[in-house]
Amino acid sequence: MFEFEKGSIKFIRGGKYPHCHTVFVDDERRAFIDASSHKDVLTAIDRERQVDILIASHGHEDHTMYNALFPRAQFWVHEQDAPVFLDVENLVDCYAPETEAQRAQWKELIEKVSLYEPRKPDRLLRDGEVLDFGNTHCRVIHTPGHTPGHCAFHFLEDKVLYLGDLDLTQAGPYYGDVNGSLNDIIESLNRIATIEVETYLTAHGEGIFDGDPSYVTRYLGIIEEREERLIDFLSGGAKSLEEITEQGIIYGPPRVVAGFWDLSLSEKAMMKKHLERLKEQGRVVVDNGFFLLAG
Repeated sequence: MFEFEKGSIKFIRGGKYPHCHTVFVDDERRAFIDASSHKDVLTAIDRERQVDILIASHGHEDHTMYNALFPRAQFWVHEQDAPVFLDVENLVDCYAPETEAQRAQWKELIEKVSLYEPRKPDRLLRDGEVLDFGNTHCRVIHTPGHTPGHCAFHFLEDKVLYLGDLDLTQAGPYYGDVNGSLNDIIESLNRIATIEVETYLTAHGEGIFDGDPSYVTRYLGIIEEREERLIDFLSGGAKSLEEITEQGIIYGPPRVVAGFWDLSLSEKAMMKKHLERLKEQGRVVVDNGFFLLAG
């Protein structure tokens, strides 16, 4: 049932999207962080003894899939992501659908596949506060970038750090939402690399890592690699955003995921953030809608 256990911290592996892994805090006050892993396992735990708290590491639909199964539990989220849990339209807005058809498809995916149900948070989390589960204490680490309210959770006694969607995968970080931030995610990764722990847990991919900060720096380095490939492409002359997107620097050739979402739209959104950052640094300029290296 649990692939990792240390103290009261237990790891429940989930599948691919719309699922994710779950951290179960089995203490005087029981909690699930990101209750989207395995319906039967989660409900069995609750039948054994009620789960008191649901925590979402951030405001994406694949992290709250089974929340509705636990109506008696309190729901805790970071204050900056709270709006997406109140109304599905707020969540759809994060993905910047370009047509009404895309908007309808996102809404159907979120509601029918990811089982989204609006829920008002009972507690708004803030950076640095310590959550008390009984014998287990957890510090909230606000790690924006993936979303504005993304958080990591540092279990102090057990020296475990749950990173949510800073998932240390080979695919690298995602910051393509409308309110995602490249600069923030870089700052967040630099911050968590300084926290000394014995184990990292993540919401996707392998999920369980030794607490070696080189995993974080490697993951952070993927952002730099993307930027280097972008600069190399621009060294060949001025390029439009469409030409840059077609290069597939992040995701490769265009492909569709979740039945309708063209990954080139995410590619475009993230490349725009890289270009904006390079403009702020004075390394790229824009001429009549084309991007070229400065100087």
